[in-house]
Amino acid sequence: MNLKKKSYHLFFFGFMLSFFLKCTSDPSALEYFRSERNGDFKARIVVDSTNIYRNNRNNGQLSVDIEYKAVLLDSDIDSIEWVFPDGNPENIKETLSTSVNYSNYGRFNSMLILTKVDTIYPNNIYSFKDTIEISRPVEISYKEANWSSFVTNDSDNWVVLPNNQNVIIRENKIFETDTPFEASASFKGFENKKLKFSIDYKLTYKNPLTNNITQNTKIEVLIDNLKAFGVSGVSNDKYFTQEFVIDNLSDFDFIIKKYPSISLSNWQLSLTASSTTLSDVDVKLYDLVNQDKIIGYINLDQASTSTETTSYEALLNTTINGTKYSFGSNNQNIILDGDPILINPGSNYKIIFNTEDSLPSSYEILNENFSSIPINIENNEYYLDATFKKLFISVE
Repeated sequence: MNLKKKSYHLFFFGFMLSFFLKCTSDPSALEYFRSERNGDFKARIVVDSTNIYRNNRNNGQLSVDIEYKAVLLDSDIDSIEWVFPDGNPENIKETLSTSVNYSNYGRFNSMLILTKVDTIYPNNIYSFKDTIEISRPVEISYKEANWSSFVTNDSDNWVVLPNNQNVIIRENKIFETDTPFEASASFKGFENKKLKFSIDYKLTYKNPLTNNITQNTKIEVLIDNLKAFGVSGVSNDKYFTQEFVIDNLSDFDFIIKKYPSISLSNWQLSLTASSTTLSDVDVKLYDLVNQDKIIGYINLDQASTSTETTSYEALLNTTINGTKYSFGSNNQNIILDGDPILINPGSNYKIIFNTEDSLPSSYEILNENFSSIPINIENNEYYLDATFKKLFISVE
């Protein structure tokens, strides 16, 4: 009963509507039934490049033009609309190819909205729409291309190779302090973004000893005052890639620090024979940075033995606030006012003092005739160069 009434009402409504559409003489009074449905069209987006690198350190001041092209694999497409989030323009219609400009680093998607219009019945219009997304977003990243522009505290040690893609921090002298070499570059305008860094580095040791590479901190990379990573002992002359991610960066400094391997020490080593100080024997001592060691090189190869001197007496000294302190031996240990260390003439030596709480605690003496350890500063195993290349920064 109810179904019959419902059918009757629908029939009556359709009849009256049809009658009204056919009988009216005013075209503006015509009404069309429109419907939008999902389509399934085949198309793809083609770009001239998906990975772009720039070396502008001020984000937001880029000007990167990307050429887009739509390849339609379905016929009878009636309308095309491009959508480019964060691009300029952000959208454009009715063209198969276009150029878009980007002013920032980042990943940029693009979409193609396709529309096909079909009129199946009089006054019934169906719009079929489908959205095609780019298979791989365009990515604009920073790539270091001008190491010469870094600000350094010692330009003589910052050597940029002719390709301007590699930089070497050289170590050709003993530093008088343990102040690290520093180089930095400033970046701006990243609007608290999450950034991913990648950099290649290697350490090249000069005359390294097998299995005797020191573990003191060699280089550090910092973002402002935040230590991103540090390097101590690594394989000699081999490149490594270091990646790290930091959130919420806007304006920041990218800083490279290289610590000196050794520096001139405030400690002295005095040699005496028959209570006479040997002024002609120069013994310099050096601190191993971050290693709790003091090293020195003793050349007694030319020391005369005609006075029947069978050994020299050595004491480790330092002077603080006008007071001189002397440390000597006690069964291979070093103590305040201990016995002198006895060293035989006629050879070259390397002496190593181990320290605890900045005070000497023990020592060892290495003879050139019984050790392969270098016994002069020019062949010191602690010297090294640091090389950097391939610095990339991308917005995550």
